[in-house]
Amino acid sequence: MNMPDYMLTEMLEQPRILQSILVDKNVEKIASVVKNENIERIILTGCGDSFCAAWFGAILAEKWCPQFEVRYYEPFDFVNYFDPKKLKNTLVIAISVSGGTLRVLEAIRFSRKYNATTLVLTDNPKGRMVKETDMHLLIHASPPESLLTSSYNSEVAKQYTGYQNDVAQTKTFIANLGTLSQLMAYLAPEPENYLDKVQNSFSLVNKAIKNCDEFIKIGQSLANASENILFVGSGPNSPTSLFGAYKMFEFTLHGFACDIEEYCHTRYFITTDKSCVIFLAPDQQCYNRIREIEPVLREQLGAKTLIITNEEFTNKLLPSTLPLALPEDSILSPLVLTIPIEFISYSLAKERGFNTNTFRGGVQTEKYVAGSFATIRKSRLQY
Repeated sequence: MNMPDYMLTEMLEQPRILQSILVDKNVEKIASVVKNENIERIILTGCGDSFCAAWFGAILAEKWCPQFEVRYYEPFDFVNYFDPKKLKNTLVIAISVSGGTLRVLEAIRFSRKYNATTLVLTDNPKGRMVKETDMHLLIHASPPESLLTSSYNSEVAKQYTGYQNDVAQTKTFIANLGTLSQLMAYLAPEPENYLDKVQNSFSLVNKAIKNCDEFIKIGQSLANASENILFVGSGPNSPTSLFGAYKMFEFTLHGFACDIEEYCHTRYFITTDKSCVIFLAPDQQCYNRIREIEPVLREQLGAKTLIITNEEFTNKLLPSTLPLALPEDSILSPLVLTIPIEFISYSLAKERGFNTNTFRGGVQTEKYVAGSFATIRKSRLQY
């Protein structure tokens, strides 16, 4: 009964992690190196949650760093379908929390073979990728010594190391978002215009976490009422929505992610009175469009809805609205909107009886982790 709740502990650590990122001088140093090289293009890549982070980083860089052409790719697509002749004068930012994702390592080797500059964001200072990239940034999520072992029992599964706790990842995702935000601010033509925005957004993360009890109650209320959860957001929150769906998957639950407009054309047709649609509406244009959509789902389809939006939109709030203090620049809103998604997924899973102290909520954990080791950590490399 007195066992630690590892997932909850990790979520509550996030303000400390963001503070560590703020004072990390290596971020500014690396930005200075990049600015002094003849970099014309930035490509970001990663798998799973790290792909969501790469997507966010690309959106941020495209807006804040107009001097660069910016793209993001899943590593397999990047290595197999990107024209390597375009890697000259390119910075490839690879993201791997554990430092052990071989598809990401392959992307690094492919990039270096064709003379790109490489940077890895990782939690693991002793991972293979640190040794094989030109530069690295630590995301400061976990003590390095905690990444060397796992809690699994089978001979294969216990080799799946690289995470402090073997739980659905939360703090590592926010650490990647925070590191990318700080990096893109320094890479911007006038960093002083953006660094304060990043720091303010980090403080809003802390403020959001103080409301965690409210988010936990929402998750509990959804546990018995919803067979599937749909996360709907546009722009910078397209990757946030995908992250939300991934959290459902990690508890063997049904989750979906979709852009606001695409939802109306596609996922709408699988929405029933057993669905919950969570809208992410940080800015006025998203909120206005959602106000047109949400009543149809609630009144005609009988679906449960939740709109997570800016607390400034206090006029004519729809039912089931969760107002939060969000960054003035909505491109940074994923930093804050990630927080209720984490706590909602955690409490929903816990209410349904899942073990939040282990991967897949304790459902055939060793079997699936052994499979993940085979499909991810032992995959063959082209480079």
